[in-house]
Amino acid sequence: MTEPTCQAPEARPILTTEARLALRVLSDDDVARVHAAALELLGAEGAAAEAAARTAPFAVILAGRVPEHDVALGAGRVWLSAGAATAGPAGVPERVRPLAGGDHLPATVADLDDAVKLADALPEVAVLAGPPLRAAGLSVLAAIGRCLTGSSKHVMTGMVTTAHEAEAAVELAATVAGSADEVRRRPPLSLCGGAEALEAALVFARAGLPVGLVLTPADAAKGAPTPSSTAGTAGPTAADLGAALVRHHAGVLAGCAAVQAAAPGAPFFFVADAAAAGLPPAGPTASLFQLASVQVAAHVGLPIVAGGLRTTSHEPDWQACQQDAFVAMTTTASGADVTGGAGLLGAAGAFSPQQLVMDTEVFSWNASIAAGIRVEDETIALDAIKQVGIGGNYLGHRHTRRHMKEVWRPRLLDRSMWDAWIASGREGAYEKATALARQLLAEHTPVPLGAEARGVIERIIAGPGL
Repeated sequence: MTEPTCQAPEARPILTTEARLALRVLSDDDVARVHAAALELLGAEGAAAEAAARTAPFAVILAGRVPEHDVALGAGRVWLSAGAATAGPAGVPERVRPLAGGDHLPATVADLDDAVKLADALPEVAVLAGPPLRAAGLSVLAAIGRCLTGSSKHVMTGMVTTAHEAEAAVELAATVAGSADEVRRRPPLSLCGGAEALEAALVFARAGLPVGLVLTPADAAKGAPTPSSTAGTAGPTAADLGAALVRHHAGVLAGCAAVQAAAPGAPFFFVADAAAAGLPPAGPTASLFQLASVQVAAHVGLPIVAGGLRTTSHEPDWQACQQDAFVAMTTTASGADVTGGAGLLGAAGAFSPQQLVMDTEVFSWNASIAAGIRVEDETIALDAIKQVGIGGNYLGHRHTRRHMKEVWRPRLLDRSMWDAWIASGREGAYEKATALARQLLAEHTPVPLGAEARGVIERIIAGPGL
């Protein structure tokens, strides 16, 4: 299979930030107790599951179609995915809130193409997860194919559930990467799934594609109450949250054991999604679950992909941004490798272009907080202080010019004076997000995939039973 050619336009690098903070909600003893409880829940399989997690590689590459878009899990970086990085297809919305506004509508192929193009254009987005939309009448493989050809960023699917689909998806990945050998070195596709995706996950793992898999421990069928069944109308209790954490961790360990047994050394990542654990998708409980999951994943040496931005609001409004901001702060500042869910509304019931744009701003703010404050000779700038003096003007100093581009600047938040804001037409974040989405959709051109590779992808998608 020939190497696909990628020509102009030049890919814009993904904006990424080194995470230096490490928020913690569990003590070391707490983490050890959660892990021990999960192993006990797994019974005789516990020892093998723990060994599998500790031997799986900690550093995992989610490759883009171009190197500028590679995502390195386990490298202490903070990344964002458009769409739901969740354990199963339930987090892939079938409806879209149109860019022009109005009620949610069934998603079309054109909506999917626009979502992919917009995610490709936004430099904060590193991964296309889900895919972001489930378009009516489009097969799973066709949706993945449109993501791989319409963007040069990594695609993490939660929709592949059968071995037949998985084998075809592996062919798609090999076509994009250039060969079956190259796909192991730079995998452009990964899978994030639950028990329904076990067969597919094993096919991915044997081909060298990264997998995040959450299985149900055998004891779950024996009538033990799940967090969602005991939470009641008042919301989850501390016991519900603890039970959810243990059961989810056991499910991840079981998934890792299955993958490593089928393909020793296969790249595997911990999936932390509050909704998949039976908890509310947004709110303080979701934040606590994400925080604790990062610590538990680190305890067994696995990189982590967090569900993250899963607002329950049906509109791209104050509630949506408030919920996503707080959850994004916990995932970025706790050390999660990937924060997912950008662009989703109604607990992943719909996709919104404006929400995707606003979520990138929310994420970039929190990623800058996660980077912490560097205290070293260059940042202390003692020589500059001595030269200018305390209370002096530093705008013209070389040190200021050297670092002026490092300042976080919003694209949507308004910081103008009253008169300037009135003159602008009283634009708010929503209006600015709408304008930016329209501009990017009109002007952005993704890095093209070679004609030969596109032809191969079309033939794979058109295969029998797909």
